[in-house]
Amino acid sequence: MSNIIEDELSRPTIFKDESKLSIDYVPEHLPYRENELKQLANIFRVLLEKPGNSQKVIITGNVGTGKTALAKNFGSQIVIIASKREINLHYIHINCRRERASFTILNRIVQTFNPSIPRRGFSTEELLQIMKEILEEKDIHIILTLDELDFLLRREGEDLLYSLIRLFDEQLNAVQRLSLIGIMRSEALFRGMDSSTISSLQQNIIRLKEYSANQLETILSERAKEAFYVGTITNQEITFMAEIAAKQGDARYALEILWRAGKIADSQNKTRILPEHIRKAKSDIHPVIRKDTLRDLPVQHKVLLLAISRALTTERSYATTSEAKRIYRIACEEYNIRPRRHTQFWEYLSELEKQGIIATKISGVGIKGKTTLISLPDIPASILEQEILNLLGGV
Repeated sequence: MSNIIEDELSRPTIFKDESKLSIDYVPEHLPYRENELKQLANIFRVLLEKPGNSQKVIITGNVGTGKTALAKNFGSQIVIIASKREINLHYIHINCRRERASFTILNRIVQTFNPSIPRRGFSTEELLQIMKEILEEKDIHIILTLDELDFLLRREGEDLLYSLIRLFDEQLNAVQRLSLIGIMRSEALFRGMDSSTISSLQQNIIRLKEYSANQLETILSERAKEAFYVGTITNQEITFMAEIAAKQGDARYALEILWRAGKIADSQNKTRILPEHIRKAKSDIHPVIRKDTLRDLPVQHKVLLLAISRALTTERSYATTSEAKRIYRIACEEYNIRPRRHTQFWEYLSELEKQGIIATKISGVGIKGKTTLISLPDIPASILEQEILNLLGGV
């Protein structure tokens, strides 16, 4: 077995630095987002000129428009500038889909400055107070980015957001130490929110548009120079990939095609990426359901998705909830996981639907009685099953 692994690792590769195609990598230069960086700099300028002020910004845009990269790039740069001016400014970036709850978000912030704080035993109110005391005692200012904020708002409402905005409002003329950047796909969730919360957030909204084919071509070209050896990919192939991804205007999708095409070329011992590798890469990826979305799901959600994908054969568009529940229990046995009861099962279905991974509807003509039907509107069942199996491999 060791010889197989050694042989595989010793094979030549066209990748110079594969990590440059990771969704977590933020390049120093963000093509076509220079104006938005300038906007952020102008908004947060007051934090450097008069520390003790606070700003709130919302960044919106569809998947793959560069919202996360924009915030992280700005955060890293402004912290460096603040340090030169001897301002104790920190940038904290939290993905609300991964942290999932107000408590874990606050705990993550507090742990950043005091790792010895226990991870359990505090309420959200206590954590807010601890965070406030730490910032004041250590003379710290922070820019907190809540990525995928819409997920938190759907799951828990606006309570945490309101508390963070009002954190330093109890004292008259208090030094404001917390600024916020919220990243979300749509502004629709603002409807129905507390008017004071809305007024605080809607003052500064940066809306990112989808990338054009030409813009995606530039992004792919720059990233390919960092990720691949010279001569392993041509402009023709980059243009081809950009045209494919331009239908969604999604840079993440484009970069995932590029990465996967490179892996396919490597597996075939080719010295360059060919159009056929790109076509194969596209067929292996679905642009709507991102890998990171599936990766960040709790184990129970993944097992339920596995059951749904298995219930939906190539000839079926819908599965009943009773079928999904039966296969779910079998899948739980397969992975030695305790199946959840009826109420929790329905909560899982609801959360998966809110994330756009599944769709449900009430049965109509042709099915006896009333039941809920489940479908996968945006990803083939076979592809979803394989992705979930890969993710559950370590369970």
